[in-house]
Amino acid sequence: MKRILLTVAVAAMLVLAGCNGGGQGTASPNANETATNGTGTGTQAETELRSPNVSDSLGIDVSPVGPGSGGMDALSSDLYPPGVDSSGVTNATALVNSHFEAAGANAETRMAFTSSGGTLGLVHRNGSAGERLRYVNETTGRAGTWWRSGSTVVRRNTSQSPPVTYSNGETNLYTGYQVLGLFRVIPFATLNSMSLSVDGTTTVDGQQVVRLAVDGFNRSASNWNLRSGLQDPSGYLLATPEGVIRELHWEATNTNTSQTESMTVTVSGVGSTSVTRPDWAGDYPDATVSTTSEGQVLALTHEGGDAIPADTRIQVGPAQFGYGNVTLSESLESGETLYIVATGRFGDSEVTASVGSQPDVPENAASFSRRVPSVSAFLDGVQLQYGPEVETETGTSTGLGAGA
Repeated sequence: MKRILLTVAVAAMLVLAGCNGGGQGTASPNANETATNGTGTGTQAETELRSPNVSDSLGIDVSPVGPGSGGMDALSSDLYPPGVDSSGVTNATALVNSHFEAAGANAETRMAFTSSGGTLGLVHRNGSAGERLRYVNETTGRAGTWWRSGSTVVRRNTSQSPPVTYSNGETNLYTGYQVLGLFRVIPFATLNSMSLSVDGTTTVDGQQVVRLAVDGFNRSASNWNLRSGLQDPSGYLLATPEGVIRELHWEATNTNTSQTESMTVTVSGVGSTSVTRPDWAGDYPDATVSTTSEGQVLALTHEGGDAIPADTRIQVGPAQFGYGNVTLSESLESGETLYIVATGRFGDSEVTASVGSQPDVPENAASFSRRVPSVSAFLDGVQLQYGPEVETETGTSTGLGAGA
C-alpha cells in the first residue's frame, strides 16, 4: 500500500470542493434541524433544489460530544472494541474494519478538516434507499451536493449550467464519486499512525463507550502516514464495544507553518439513518451505452422514462477531450436505440447519429472498443450522462457506501 499523506488528502478535498462541480450554496442553516436520533444534522424541508437530509448551507456543523470525564473505575473488559485492550489500541486495522462493518452501510458521518489550505466540512448519510453527500469548502465558499443509488449518481452544482448532472452507468461522474470513498476512509486509516491509550469511559447518546487518548504519532507503524511536519498531537477517540467510532478528534502543530491543523469526525444514526431522493435527483430517462459493429458504433439504448426530445444536443465523451456533438433529429423513446458514429481524427472528428436504424460504417470511423465513452444529452437544467453498465455493483460495497 502506498504511503498516504493526510495533508495531501485534505488538499485534494479542498480542490475537489472547489473544482469538481463545487457550486455556491445559498440556503441558510435551519436552527431546528434534527436527525432521526435527535442530534443536529442539518436536515431541512424538501424544496425545489435542496436535499432534506443534507443541508445546502455553507457551514457543516460537526459538533462532537467531547471526551467526557468518565473514570477508569467504570471500565469493564466487555467494553473494549475489537483491536483494543487495557493497554490501548493494539490493532488499528481490526478497529477500523469493525467500524465499517457496523456503520458502513447505514449511518451519518460528519467530518471537519482544518489545514493551512483552509477548512472543509463533509456530511455523508447512507441508507438502504441511497446515499447523500454534501461537502463545503468554508474558505472559498464553494460546495457540492450528491445523491447516489447503485450505479446512478446525481450531482448538483448551482454555479454551473446546467446545474444538475444525472449519471447512469460507468461515467466520469460515477468514477469520481467512487474516488470520494477514499476520503471517507482516510480519517480512520490514520489511526494506524497514532498511539492511543485507554483513558476511561464516557457516554454518547446514552451508550457507554471507551475513551482513548491520542498520545502521539507512530509513523513507523503504518503505510497510511501523517506528514512529518505535524508534531505534538492531542485528541481523543470514542468507540463502542461493537467497534463503532462515534467520535475522533485530533489536532497538531504544523512546524512548517506554526499553524494548528485538526480533524474531527462524528458518527451517528447507525442502523437508523434514512435517506430520501431529492427532487433535483428525480425521474430522468434511463439509458445504457454499448458498442456494435466491432466497436465502431455507439449504441445508446433508452431503457425507460420520458423521451429525450428532438433537437437535444448529444455530446460524445467529455467536453474537453471528446469526439464532438450532434443534434437529435427526432425524439428517442423508451425501447429505442440511438446509433452514433464518429469519423476523422480524435480531436477533429465529426459525429453523426440516427434513431432506430444502424448506420453503415465508413472506413475512417473511430473505434470505441478500447474505451467506451459516455454519451450526454443536454436538457433544460440538467445534463444526462450515460455510460456502459457497471460490471460489479453491490450497493453499499462501492463508493461512499463502502466498508473498509
